[in-house]
Amino acid sequence: MASFCLPIVATAADVVRIDGAGASFPAPLYQRWFHDYYLAHPEVMVDYQAVGSGAGMNILLEKRLDFAGSDLAMNQRELAETAIPVVQIPMTAGAMVLVYQLEGVDKLRLSREAVVGIFLGTVTHWNDLLIVAANPGVDLPKTPITLVVRADSSGTTFVMTSHLSAIDKTFSERIGATMTPQWPGALKKRGALLRAHGNGGVMALVRSIPGSIGYTQYAYAYNSNISMAMLQNKNGQFVAPNDESFKAAIESFQAEKDPNNLVDPQGADSYPILTLSWLVIRKDLADEAKSKALQEVVRYCLTDGQTISAKLGYIPLSKGMIENILEHTEWFGKTAK
Repeated sequence: MASFCLPIVATAADVVRIDGAGASFPAPLYQRWFHDYYLAHPEVMVDYQAVGSGAGMNILLEKRLDFAGSDLAMNQRELAETAIPVVQIPMTAGAMVLVYQLEGVDKLRLSREAVVGIFLGTVTHWNDLLIVAANPGVDLPKTPITLVVRADSSGTTFVMTSHLSAIDKTFSERIGATMTPQWPGALKKRGALLRAHGNGGVMALVRSIPGSIGYTQYAYAYNSNISMAMLQNKNGQFVAPNDESFKAAIESFQAEKDPNNLVDPQGADSYPILTLSWLVIRKDLADEAKSKALQEVVRYCLTDGQTISAKLGYIPLSKGMIENILEHTEWFGKTAK
């Protein structure tokens, strides 16, 4: 008689539960990683809530999370001065895109001057000369521009404002690179500024409002029936967000080894706005089983998990970068104390 074995199912008492929250930018990828890991390791359950980088870090520092997701890396001084000991690890790269709702306009080009003008409130209608000049032959309507931004403290917003600050001195002086910008009064005065929570919230508003434009992580627009603008890069070329332009930007970044170049990469074929997204992990977890489980989860995400990144609209980390992280991050392979 044939024999067979039933799969071992972990009981509730056996399951190690790990809690995280933070950036919405990488949330679809993180949730897929953690789900796949659970299918292979049902004794480890990781929960991740997309609440924004700022909120996630605040909850982590209150010791109510095991890790947080953040699109804003801490410098060495900040790491040394945190209320609790943490380690931060880059997990994936992604692109920022401008999604828009403009009937009859499928391939919109936006110059750097036009993008800055939209965010400063000086470019008010879709037939503004700055937009018309970059779109010859396109019938642009006189529709007012409505800008959709994040309502929460957001790493995505930090990336967007970092790019705008890098390409325009006026924006840098008036608003600067920040997670919680004070948007120009001109936008508010004419009712052209709307706020939404999370990348998904920005997408939903842009979908529903004709003439609107907003910024979001590429993964949220990927495989979605929404238009994404071609943006002018540092070399003056208009490039669409796609695998080729992302690869060119990453290669430029890796060649120069300057993280600042991610917000405005060099190269004729480079897409102009990229970012790394990070996990910020507590090193003071008292539960040894949880600490070890979390290390293995993160190791999986950096190795086997990278193979699905591109399918979900993210940019996988390079093999060399992953090897460097695993080899030189002391937290791996050791129980945090």
